[in-house]
Amino acid sequence: MSSLMGLIKALIPHIESQQERDEAFLAGAVDRCDLERRMREVDGHGRDHARALALGIGRH
Repeated sequence: MSSLMGLIKALIPHIESQQERDEAFLAGAVDRCDLERRMREVDGHGRDHARALALGIGRH
């Protein structure tokens, strides 16, 4: 069974986690103001997703 999981992991390319994508987005800031704007945007996405889950609304 573990060899099957190893094969599946080898065949599927690495998919970035949301945290990895958020960190890369924040790292691309050019100055402090841009970083703060990006932080608000990342924080807002988290609230939007949590609200959608609580209401049973999915993005399609």
